[in-house]
Amino acid sequence: MSVKKKKGQILSGTKGKRTGGQLLAAAIVLTMAAGCSGAGRTDSDIASGDDKARPVQEQAEEVNNTDPLTEQTFQASRDILKEAGDEFHGGRQTEMEKGYRLPLDDAVKEEAETDCKAAMEKIGAIYREANKGDTLNPILSGDAISQMYTALQENGFPVIAAGYYYRMGNYEKVDAFLTGCQKGEAGSVTLYKINTGGGINRSQFMFDGTKMYVVDTAASWNQNEQPHVTSSTHTRLKSWKYTPKGWFAYEYSVPEFPEVTEIVNGNYMIRVRPMAEEYIKLAENYLLPIGYQGNNLFRTNWGAGHMEELDYNGLYEYLYEIRHQEAFGPQRNLDGIPKEEFENMMTAYLPVTVAELSRYAVFDEGKGEYVWKRLGPLTYKANNFSSSIPEVVQTEENPDGTISVSIDVVCIPRGEDALMRHVLTLELPDNGGVRFLGNQVTEEAPGEITEYHYRLREHP
Repeated sequence: MSVKKKKGQILSGTKGKRTGGQLLAAAIVLTMAAGCSGAGRTDSDIASGDDKARPVQEQAEEVNNTDPLTEQTFQASRDILKEAGDEFHGGRQTEMEKGYRLPLDDAVKEEAETDCKAAMEKIGAIYREANKGDTLNPILSGDAISQMYTALQENGFPVIAAGYYYRMGNYEKVDAFLTGCQKGEAGSVTLYKINTGGGINRSQFMFDGTKMYVVDTAASWNQNEQPHVTSSTHTRLKSWKYTPKGWFAYEYSVPEFPEVTEIVNGNYMIRVRPMAEEYIKLAENYLLPIGYQGNNLFRTNWGAGHMEELDYNGLYEYLYEIRHQEAFGPQRNLDGIPKEEFENMMTAYLPVTVAELSRYAVFDEGKGEYVWKRLGPLTYKANNFSSSIPEVVQTEENPDGTISVSIDVVCIPRGEDALMRHVLTLELPDNGGVRFLGNQVTEEAPGEITEYHYRLREHP
């Protein structure tokens, strides 16, 4: 895409009157000039006088250009701020201070949307061939998402995908950007995320040496399987951090009381530096299917001889997914699991006896079934901790052949990459499969972990 302008003119979406996006772009340019004179151009330069809005292919090749920003561009930016005067410090100041729903320069918006559509076209053939069923909002298979991820990765884009918590394609570019930001260096980087329906979110992060901003552009597929942009927003991040383990945690500026009556959580986390491949396999095969929602296998202390704390009736559906490689499914209209089926599942995966199950699990004598209820308002209390994901940080082989897996609990809604730590003992038979032999919580943030709500009974 090419955007023409007169020499020395800042790209403008309006005539005569300066937009909020131009004011912000000018401020960013001036900050970059003061803090890193002679630094390379960044993606944010498009809003502040670059001759051409760079296509997404060029952004994927490098985070920064090597051409220095010109004094002419800086002077034009100074003119914008001076010209804005009372208007900026009057009506627009409050809007800028809030940090959300910031004005977005027309040229920046056009470039972001063009790039997002271009990325959609690169995965278009995969989307059109994927099995989408008959639903209006299809969820693509893991295989289709994986193919899309590979397609964008091969084109040099920093990319993440739904369900791929531990991987970022071309992560080096984002790592370099964030490492520079920690040193106060201005710059920008663009990240693409593939969502479950095959659409794309494009996030362009811009750091001015002090504050970080993001332009988010979302695109999806219409009924004719053609890409279309659904939204473009401009936000200042309220806070951000890049953790030693490689998690980029950030919080959007969001509406607060009294503007809204319900709390809006603006926290988000992205794994930038990849985990070791063996850790990823452990997590994806045996930890993510269990997680921290609807069961307490990973959030309480237990082991052979003291199995009373586990919520067996809640755990069943998650072990089912590991065994059958498919979700238990909402289509199952049942309220109980046959006795033999339930006990075979539990004793296969846990060091628990049938006698212990009869004491600790909820059983319906009349039906000869272990009771099962779907998660809902009466069986589950929503909380931030339940949406956490397990991150393997270390493994150790024990003398008896079992493996001790050290796990950090990453709580995205809280922006924390180790809200709790626990050590899980596993047995991995040579013929495949897994047995969970014990769990020990070693550290947790005081007062931050919501008490577990048993699916069908009070705490024993």
